[in-house]
Amino acid sequence: MRTEDRKLTALASRGGLWLGVAVALNGAAGAVLVLQLVVLARIVDDLTFKAYGFGGETRHLMWMVALLAVRCVLVWLADMASVAAGMKVVAALRAEVLAHLLRVGPLGIAGRGAGETVTALVDGVDALEPYIAHYLPRAAMMVVMPLMVLACVAGLDGWSFLILAVTGPLVPLFMALVGYRAQAIMDRQWTQLLLLGAGFLDFLQGLTTLRLFGHARQAVAVVATMADGYRRTTLSVMRVAFLTSATLEFFASLSIALVAVVFGSRLLAGHVDFYTAFLVLLLAPEYFMPLRAFSASYHARQNAAVAMQRISALLVLPEAPVADVAPLTAAGQAPIALVACQGVSAGYGAGANAVLEHVSCQFSRDALTVLVGESGAGKTTLMRLVLGLLSPRAGRIVACDSAGRELEGGWHDRIGWVPQHPCLPCGSIADILRLGAPDADMARLRMAAAQADALSFIEAMPDGFMTCVGERGARLSGGQVRRLALARALVRDPAILVLDEPTAGLDPRSEQRVTDTIRRCASGRIVIVATHRQMLVDAAAQVLVVENGTLRCQRGAERAAA
Repeated sequence: MRTEDRKLTALASRGGLWLGVAVALNGAAGAVLVLQLVVLARIVDDLTFKAYGFGGETRHLMWMVALLAVRCVLVWLADMASVAAGMKVVAALRAEVLAHLLRVGPLGIAGRGAGETVTALVDGVDALEPYIAHYLPRAAMMVVMPLMVLACVAGLDGWSFLILAVTGPLVPLFMALVGYRAQAIMDRQWTQLLLLGAGFLDFLQGLTTLRLFGHARQAVAVVATMADGYRRTTLSVMRVAFLTSATLEFFASLSIALVAVVFGSRLLAGHVDFYTAFLVLLLAPEYFMPLRAFSASYHARQNAAVAMQRISALLVLPEAPVADVAPLTAAGQAPIALVACQGVSAGYGAGANAVLEHVSCQFSRDALTVLVGESGAGKTTLMRLVLGLLSPRAGRIVACDSAGRELEGGWHDRIGWVPQHPCLPCGSIADILRLGAPDADMARLRMAAAQADALSFIEAMPDGFMTCVGERGARLSGGQVRRLALARALVRDPAILVLDEPTAGLDPRSEQRVTDTIRRCASGRIVIVATHRQMLVDAAAQVLVVENGTLRCQRGAERAAA
């Protein structure tokens, strides 16, 4: 785990200021605690052996109350500083991972399970907060407080100093021996959590299919088995934690008992006074108290090490090549007349065979272009090339204006994309449409909805554009979901519109409405559609047939003759 330790140390440095404040405040609180015990020992000694009354101890009692109040404030401030450090580090790390995944792109994370990625991004990052907020400050106090107590005891009694100095290091040693097995258990626990999250998500997404084939009960049983395995592993971690605490308590009690026995014999012999003996016995438990607190949070370090390993796997994913990163300004946006693929070859992975070989074609404005072909022939790869999600191995893809001049950069930012399964988050229709253009006003939303043939059903809803459609558009039909997703793409007025199977699964009436809408959208822009449906093929001005990594172009007249 040395690599993970280095990564955790580097992670902790991000909250350095707040962590430093937390440790300093905890150290000050420890010093105040020592002063409290000194005052308490003086009060007890005065009342017991010097025949002082409570009235004579008023000053000492006031000191006790003042020190108690100061210590409470210091501990509260230290806790606030450590929590702030944890929240700051976790928020920065989550933003960093999300930003990296955006640079990796959908193709880079396609091979990873969605449940595994989400679990690492949510639970994994959250597991680092206890490490920053609790483990690190307590680990620092495990050094500061015992040294402070040892320094006080050394000035009071040499034998007690010797006993504490010898027995103190034995506690973390035996704790480490007992807890060594805990790391392997934590690794297994985290793996089971990832499998449980991924399995539950897969079963949830395929619930309809499972019920249709009569396997819903078996799926529930599998999830229950995985959850029970995770429960058993968690209890194993708890057993190790209890055993570690028992080891700590045994050695701490043994050490304090030795100090007490030695002082008892020396008190009877008259070799030491009561004040010294009582103060040392008050300080001895505080010598081991930071070790108890550290033991209680040690599992946070193990959990963080495993979580960091999973998060690091996300951070090392290779970033997708970025093209056209400099968007044009609004005033400098020249109309895109066509997009041309010039001898393009593309594939996935360095050693994999090319999916497309030496493909040349062009997509013109004011013309609907349809991609057809068998599944796996390369339609999706060609769309990803146009979208800029995939870089060609050879050749290039260029955009030109009406005069034939190539546009140098930024044209990928003027693409609208409608996937085969549009994602509609829970919210109002206006919120969903504004995902395409956050600053769009209501007039712009209405215009985009009208272009997508969605305005009529939106206005027929109880609250119009403020109607909540539910998660994934649960209150809408399949055709309405497709038209709403198209309106979301159109609200930003894209120069290029790319659609993947926009009429799949629709009834003939809905398919006809969506097809007519797409055909109208081709006016003034480039529209590219991948489909298996004949209705869209018949409406296209150009059909590109993808076969075995090559393209064959058919114009409208050629199809009619065929």
